Amino acid sequence: MYRILFSIGSFHVYSYGALIALAFILAILFAMKEAKKSGENPDRILDLSLYIIIGVLLGARLGYVIFRLDYYLKNPIEILYFRQGGLSFLGGFLIAFFLCWVYIKRAKISFWKYTDIVAPSIAIGIGIGRIGCFLNGDDYGFVSENYGIKFPSLFMPPVYLQQLKDGLIASGSPYSLPVIPTQLYTSLYGFLIFFVLLWMKKYKKYDGFLFLSFIMLWSISRFTIEFFRFYENNYKVFNLLTVTQSILIGVILFSLVFMNILKKKSKNSRKKNSNK
Repeated sequence: MYRILFSIGSFHVYSYGALIALAFILAILFAMKEAKKSGENPDRILDLSLYIIIGVLLGARLGYVIFRLDYYLKNPIEILYFRQGGLSFLGGFLIAFFLCWVYIKRAKISFWKYTDIVAPSIAIGIGIGRIGCFLNGDDYGFVSENYGIKFPSLFMPPVYLQQLKDGLIASGSPYSLPVIPTQLYTSLYGFLIFFVLLWMKKYKKYDGFLFLSFIMLWSISRFTIEFFRFYENNYKVFNLLTVTQSILIGVILFSLVFMNILKKKSKNSRKKNSNK
């Protein structure tokens, strides 16, 4: 939509990069506030943030490149063009999760307690970050005359270039064909999950509850949105589900299993304390 916010000489400030930076800043500040409320050291959040940023940028870019491997094998230098957009949330989340686990284990602090602290912040990041995707014209849905949005040819957004490549629009067309704005739906889900998690804090009975609830809510919302997402190589597992949807089923099952484990562990711990 508006890929470039402004330019200083030949240097362009891309809307996607600006929104991702804003998402990180607000998410970190909110997590520090939540850490203080929970009686934890807010500086730990700053330390964690370094691992999260590295994990998100590297993992998210790697995930995006893998799904578009044919293009990046021909244009390898563009793998480094982070500020122009092109990140996969799932890839970034998995790598960031692993790096955070390593840090927390080394720091000898409660893993599940800290994941609960940062869970609402992740939702904020999704809400803001996906607005960046929309402005960049990336991660869009199928063509839809009734429910779609047209993207202008200005700055040649990915949706416009893809339709040009597929022969759906002619060279010189002022707009792309209207596509379902799945980025905005994902953004809306992110903000909605954020408020739901704040409400669920009142019912938290064990550490890990908020984080695993976030995983469940996000996975369900993303699973649904995948039905409307456009992929150039739309490979389907069993001719039914996208690769992302198949992974999300595993993530949902993982969350349910750990919810049950942590719930039982918390219940047993309370029983032991009451018997002392």
